Amino acid sequence: VVGAPAEPDVRAVLDEPALRPYALLWLAEHDGVDPEDAHEVLTREEATWLWVDTAAAVADHGEAPMLVRHLEAALQPTVPALLDEVRAVGHPRTVQVLVALAAAHPDPALAKAVRRAAFQVHTGGS
Repeated sequence: VVGAPAEPDVRAVLDEPALRPYALLWLAEHDGVDPEDAHEVLTREEATWLWVDTAAAVADHGEAPMLVRHLEAALQPTVPALLDEVRAVGHPRTVQVLVALAAAHPDPALAKAVRRAAFQVHTGGS
């Protein structure tokens, strides 16, 4: 269902962390917010969750170059800042995303840092 008939169902999932960012974006666009500005309705944590979720979908399709571009499109200003936020957000696919990103990235130093972050998430470290 698209448009106004879907609104109650979209609002009903606002309390579900995995769906909340998508619902907020849908509602913003439904309410007339420019799609280019819709991301502004998300908290930093919600935006990071969405970044990981989107990266997981990209990784599932084996799109290594797109995954690297996705890293470059992150809202965090540096890779270490992104990794800190990704580790903290608690997305269930964080380790898989980081492993796929490390395998895809052409910079060995960056790939090593991403692998280290994946290991830290996997072992529960910080």
